[in-house]
Amino acid sequence: MIVAPKAFRLNNFENIGKEGEIYSKTKISVASTLFNYNRKVPYYTALIKIDGEIIFGLIDDKVKIGDKVISRPGKLGRTEQGLYIYGGLWKLKKEFSKPQTKKSETKRKLPDEKIGISGYGVYVPRYRLELSNLNNVWGRELKGIKSFPGKFDDQGSYALNCGLNALKHSGVEGNKLKFIEVGSESKVYAVKPTASIMAGLLKTENCFASDVEFACKAGTQAMVNTFNFVKINGGSGLAIGADSAQGAPNDELEITAGDGSAGFVIGDQKPIALVEGYTSFTTDTTDFWRNDGDKFPKHAGRFSGNPAYYKHVESAAKNLMKKLNLEPKDFDYVVFHQPNGKYPRIVGKRLGFTPEQVEPGINFEFIGNTYSANSLLGLARVLDIAAPYQRILVVSYGSGAGSDAISFITTPDIENKRNRIERSVKSWVGEEDKDNLIIEDYSIYLKNKGII
Repeated sequence: MIVAPKAFRLNNFENIGKEGEIYSKTKISVASTLFNYNRKVPYYTALIKIDGEIIFGLIDDKVKIGDKVISRPGKLGRTEQGLYIYGGLWKLKKEFSKPQTKKSETKRKLPDEKIGISGYGVYVPRYRLELSNLNNVWGRELKGIKSFPGKFDDQGSYALNCGLNALKHSGVEGNKLKFIEVGSESKVYAVKPTASIMAGLLKTENCFASDVEFACKAGTQAMVNTFNFVKINGGSGLAIGADSAQGAPNDELEITAGDGSAGFVIGDQKPIALVEGYTSFTTDTTDFWRNDGDKFPKHAGRFSGNPAYYKHVESAAKNLMKKLNLEPKDFDYVVFHQPNGKYPRIVGKRLGFTPEQVEPGINFEFIGNTYSANSLLGLARVLDIAAPYQRILVVSYGSGAGSDAISFITTPDIENKRNRIERSVKSWVGEEDKDNLIIEDYSIYLKNKGII
C-alpha cells in the first residue's frame, strides 16, 4: 500500500542519516514556487521509501530508481531575501575504502592532561577539475586536479557534513556540545555564523557558537580555541575548518584553490589523540588579502614563500619543539599547510624531517588547497593510519600572517574507535575510490562556483 508522501519542509533535518530507496524520480526543468525558494534548474526530486512510508525529497543527479540512498545535509537553494536553505539531500549509499592502520612499536608517554581529539570527520565534494582543461582557455600548460562544489555544496554544507561525521566517530551526542567554532574565509554569509547553522542541525541551543577567520589557519585556531574552552569548562566542543576556496579566473590561485572540510570533536570522552602542547607565531606580513566588497583575494606572488610561509611555519614549529624539548626525530608524522605541493616538502626538509614523516599527510595533489581545512585534512589523513602512542605535529599557515603548531600523542582508543569510520580520507580526496569522482569541464566549475 502506497501512502501519500510527507510534505517537504524548509530546514528539514529530521531524516539526516537515515537510509531509503528511490521509488520514483522526476526532472524539474522549469523553476517552481513549490518550495518557496529559488534554485538552479534542472534539478531532480524523488519519492523515497523510508521506514515503511513514502517521503518527498531532493536527490543527486546520478541517483536512479531502485537505488539505496542516504540523507545528508546539502544546500537546497535561496529565498527571495537571500537566505540560504539547508536540508536533507538524498545521495547514493555506497561502500568505500576504510582506513588502514600502520603498525608501530612506538610507545610514547601520554600527557597528564587527558583532553584531545575524541573523533574526527571530513567532507570533500566529488567534483574535480582537470587543470589541463584550462590550457585551451588561458593558453597555459597546466597539470593536476582540484576539488570544487557540486550543485548542493557550499562552505556551509561542508561544515555540516564533516561535523556529523566527526560526532559519529567520537560517540559524543551533538546536542550535548558546549562549544562550536567554524574556521573559514569563505563563509556563506558576511554577517551570520556558519556555527549557528551547525547548532541548528544538532539542536543544541545552550552552547557557545562562533566563526573565526585567519586565512588558511582558521581551522587550527578553532581547534586551539575549542581545546581551551573545554579545558576550562569541561564537556566537549566541535572545531571545524571548511572552505570553498576562491581564485579569480586566470589567476595563480585558481590553479590551486580547492574545496573541503574537516571537523574535530575536542574533549575528554575517550580521546584518540591528546594535545601535548601548542604555540603560535604571528606577524603583520601581507602576502595575501581580500578587501571588503572584493569577490576574489589578491596575493603577492613569490613573496608568499619568503618571508611569509617559510618564516612563520618554521618559527612556529621550532618554538613548539623548544617548548616541549623535542626534536624532529621525536615525531612519527608531521603535517604542514599545503598551499602547493612544493612548500610543505621544502619546509619539512629545512626543519630536519624525513619524507617518511611528511608524505603521509599530503593531500594537495588530489584536491588542491582547501584553505582553512587544509592542514586539518592532512591531520585526518594521518590519524587514519596512526597507531597508539605516536606523536603527530601539525603546523598550519594563514596569510596575514601566522602559523599554529600543535603536538598530539595518540591513545589506544584510536584503534578502538576506528571501526566507526565509514570512509577513509584517501577515499574522500579521490586517491582511492576514484570511480566516485565526477570530472567536469571548466564551464561547470565556473557555474558551480558562482562565477558565472
